[in-house]
Formats: sequence, C-alpha cells, structure tokens
Amino acid sequence: MKKSVKITVASIVGAAIICAGGFAAWKILDNQSFRLDDEYYAKSEAIDINKDEYEKLISENKSFVIMIDKPGCITTPKMRENMANFPDDTQFKYYRMMWDEVKESSLHDYVKFTPSVAIIKKGQVKAWLQADRDEDTEYFESGDALRSWIRKYIVF
Repeated sequence: MKKSVKITVASIVGAAIICAGGFAAWKILDNQSFRLDDEYYAKSEAIDINKDEYEKLISENKSFVIMIDKPGCITTPKMRENMANFPDDTQFKYYRMMWDEVKESSLHDYVKFTPSVAIIKKGQVKAWLQADRDEDTEYFESGDALRSWIRKYIVF
C-alpha cells in the first residue's frame, strides 16, 4: 500500500474516532445532573403556585422541581408524603400546582395524569413522571425510589 493511501485511511479512521468521541461526550454532558437555582436549596418545603406563576418561572429560565397535585386522587397523598420526607442531605424547596391549573399551562404538554413530578432546567421540562406509565409506578409508591429519580437530575 502506498504511503499516501495509508495516510488517507489513517486520517479517515482518526476523524471517525474523534467524531464518535465528541458525540459520546455530548451525550454525557446532555444527560448530566444540574443544580437548581440557589434559592431552592434549604429545608424541604412545598410552595403552592398557579399557572401564571409557573409560566413566569419558565419565562425567567428558572431551574426547579414541581409536583402536580390533585385532591381526591388516590395516589396523591403518598406522593405528597414522599416529597415532604426527604432526608437532610436532599432538602430543597419545590413548587406544587393543582391539576386544574396544570391543564391550563404549558406543563400540560407533558403531564397528562396525576400525581406527577416534573424537573425543569433553565425553563425547559427536562423530565417528568407519568402516572399511567408502568415503569414510573415505583416512584409513586416508594420515597427512596422517588429520591433516586430526582437525584438522577438534581445535584444536592
């Protein structure tokens, strides 16, 4: 094989490796955990908001957690309890919005059933739980599972 062909093949292989590495690094960074805005770190506390307050937070590119609540829903009291009982190393303030308000907000593009928890990163919905999705069931039933799910996204 001629020297120029070897150099060309080596260049193509090298470029392919660099591209693959760059793509892998981008995916890792894209899925990386993030910090909430500083004002949310302190003791655990639910702050009730309405759809207008939610939309304002979104327009301000805030990073926060929101629980969707529906009085009368069978699984909502357990979710409320799980959100309120985080250990000391996972204390944070989060918002709570009633289902009737969610239905009239942009969050309804994601959350269709209650209860739910959504993670917002810089004004964008990053992740949310779906009460009708089998793989999310454990997060509604177990406080430990819910904490693990939140910790996948939020740095404490």
